[in-house]
Amino acid sequence: YYSSLTRSLSLVLDEFYNHLHNVGVSAATGEGVEEFWEVVGKAAEEYEEGYLVDLRNRVEEQVAKERAKKRVGARKLVRDLQHDGEMAS
Repeated sequence: YYSSLTRSLSLVLDEFYNHLHNVGVSAATGEGVEEFWEVVGKAAEEYEEGYLVDLRNRVEEQVAKERAKKRVGARKLVRDLQHDGEMAS
């Protein structure tokens, strides 16, 4: 179990660092600041077009599942109430 967990964590970190953007910026001269803001802009686009879209889809899917569960529960309740009403008659 431990070795499997270690391997999984290693793969997660590897994936993270493969997609990490880096830029050299000089605090003394300001060199690299423009490139930094370009990379920040690209990262924001990736977030909005990739992660945020996926997150919204997952939320919508979860809401749809919850609605379906509620409908099923309501149908079961109605069926049980009808059954109880027939038994009392």
